[in-house]
Amino acid sequence: MEPELLRHAIWILGATHDPKALPAIEPSSTTPDQVAREKARLAAAEITASNPEDTIHKS
Repeated sequence: MEPELLRHAIWILGATHDPKALPAIEPSSTTPDQVAREKARLAAAEITASNPEDTIHKS
């Protein structure tokens, strides 16, 4: 996957605040792209820090 596309995908997954997205984000924490690794760390932190009542979309 292109680095820019990977970065956007990670950001979108983090924005869901859905813990089910964590397995999709996790592999990016070891990618050679330093920016993608940082986005993966931030996305995972956002999900784990999220209050379930604050999520807009609940599936």
